Amino acid sequence: MAEAFQLSPFITRSLCDKLYDKRKQGAVEIERMVKEMCVAKDYERIQGLTQYLIESFCANSNANHRKGGLIALAAVSIGMGSEVSRMISYLTPPVLNMFIDADSRVRYYACEAMYNIAKVARQHILVFFNEIFDGLCKLSADPDAHVKSGTLLLDKLVKDIVTECESFNIEKFVPLLKERVYAINPFVRQFLISWISVLHSVPRLDMITYLPEFLDGLYGMLSDKDKEIRREANNLLCEFLRDIQVSELDLDYGAMIDILLPHCKSQDQITRHSALMWIDDFIGGCNDKVLPYVHLIVAALLPSLSHEDPTIQGQASKANSSLLQLIQSTSEHLEIQSFLTNVTSQFKNDYVNTRLAALRWVLIIHNKARSSVEEHIDDLFPSLLALLHDPAELVVRSDLEVMAKVASKEEYFLRLMGALVDLYRKDLSLLERRCSLITRQLSLFISPEKIYRALANIVLKEKDLVFASIMIQTLNVILLTSSELHEMRLNLKNLMSPESRDLFTTLYRSWSHNPAATFSLCLLAQAYEHAASLVLKFAELQISVQFLVEIDKLVQLLESPIFIGLRMHLLEPEKYPFLFKALYGLLMLLPQGTAFETLRSRLNCVSTLGVLQLIPKEAPDNFQLLAHRDMNFSELLSHFLKVQETHHNFRHQAEVARASLMVQEFAIDNGE
Repeated sequence: MAEAFQLSPFITRSLCDKLYDKRKQGAVEIERMVKEMCVAKDYERIQGLTQYLIESFCANSNANHRKGGLIALAAVSIGMGSEVSRMISYLTPPVLNMFIDADSRVRYYACEAMYNIAKVARQHILVFFNEIFDGLCKLSADPDAHVKSGTLLLDKLVKDIVTECESFNIEKFVPLLKERVYAINPFVRQFLISWISVLHSVPRLDMITYLPEFLDGLYGMLSDKDKEIRREANNLLCEFLRDIQVSELDLDYGAMIDILLPHCKSQDQITRHSALMWIDDFIGGCNDKVLPYVHLIVAALLPSLSHEDPTIQGQASKANSSLLQLIQSTSEHLEIQSFLTNVTSQFKNDYVNTRLAALRWVLIIHNKARSSVEEHIDDLFPSLLALLHDPAELVVRSDLEVMAKVASKEEYFLRLMGALVDLYRKDLSLLERRCSLITRQLSLFISPEKIYRALANIVLKEKDLVFASIMIQTLNVILLTSSELHEMRLNLKNLMSPESRDLFTTLYRSWSHNPAATFSLCLLAQAYEHAASLVLKFAELQISVQFLVEIDKLVQLLESPIFIGLRMHLLEPEKYPFLFKALYGLLMLLPQGTAFETLRSRLNCVSTLGVLQLIPKEAPDNFQLLAHRDMNFSELLSHFLKVQETHHNFRHQAEVARASLMVQEFAIDNGE
């Protein structure tokens, strides 16, 4: 039919003219013809005319012909008036095709033609809404100013049509919006924001229910270089959040949380703050719907607690507190393993605040679901133990509190003690730097006596005798100097109760790995007679430099407040004769030096009290005899000597091994 249709030479020349006014005259004639055809209801002929215009003008390689075709198609729609719906499927596609024409003037006239068609057709163009929207989206970034102005006019008209027509299919449009919302061109982004805002303003569309489809793209706009785009995107997100707060719709919070969580870690501060604000709002307003995601939320919140921006840090802290309240108040099942995994992963965070918050979460979850946490103790313990190396003392203290609470059961307590000894054995620097802090802090939550009994039993079986000696020396110094162990020291003094005697015996057996520590333990327990016996045996041992160093430290400790009672006992030589013998024996072991002079000066202070009568003719009937009558000191002394013999053999074997190695190295060097 298009081939059979012919226009008059005047109309043809007019439509092809380079001047707009001439083309306008041709369009007026087309409009008149179409009106006559409509009156005659000759729609088939109108279709033929339309097809002829498309093939002869719109598809022509000459730009003026294409311009004429566009204005002619617009004239057809105007001429048809209310009957334009019959031809909308023919009129619209060729106009849309020229939205991407290489000639900017053609693109402009395409916008003009589409405007005129839409103005007449109104809701009937909505069948092509996605195509029109996609074309406008591309034209919004057009470099030509005239094209942009034409785009704005058409865009405004289409928005008016969409908002007034109930036939608009939002479900069909959302997939396209989801695809386009990730555009990075600033003009396209402004175009998209304006459309989302308009659609959101239409209550019947329930745009909020489709929010998960384009929320991620909106958040991407918050970090745009253009300040105005950031402002508009943020305002739009705030509008959505306000509507969510009052919405009664069944929204997909899970999908939105999945989108928000990555943005909670964004490097862009506006994006990060907004995402944290949304998460906080969800936690407070959608409790049961948030619970399945708490393990993911906590992982997103913790890093922001140490953010350099105080507003982000404050918002993260607020959200973290909201999450804390939610978990403490809920009776619903929590995914403990995933929660612990995400929390413990933050133990390696660079910032102290985050590590502290992560440790607090372990405590909270343990208090909330102790049995569930204990099921995953094998995964939790290594992470907690690793934190003992943390450079921040505050983190270590918090870590020890968590471990003490987690190890409330005897099984886990013994496991903790064993793990600590293993750590010290593998890293002697940790033993030197942190053993005091670790022991003292644990003593705030666990009985010091329980800790020392457990450690003593473990070290008693230690095969690395060098480590055992160092370990006992360290524990002994902590015992003698730490205020947290004051009650334990009081229990050891006098050995009046069965419990104190049992504690002394337990410690003594392990303390035997270190002669100086064993001697000081006896002084602390006022077992002076046994201390004197030990000193006599020291002379039979191999006296090493390390031993003398430890004795030197002990002499300094004797001058500390811990041993003020012992020094007062020096005023009663007849009551405590073995104390003098023990200390004078110690003095005889020391080479002349600072420690020697210190101890000699102390003993000289009481020399006028007749201290030379060290052994009374008859043993005094005093409380010490009553306290010690149940103690088998001879058996303890035998145990001490046996342990020291083991140490002697251990050192001898080590020396033999070193000598053998030197011989082998010498032989290799000499080619033997």
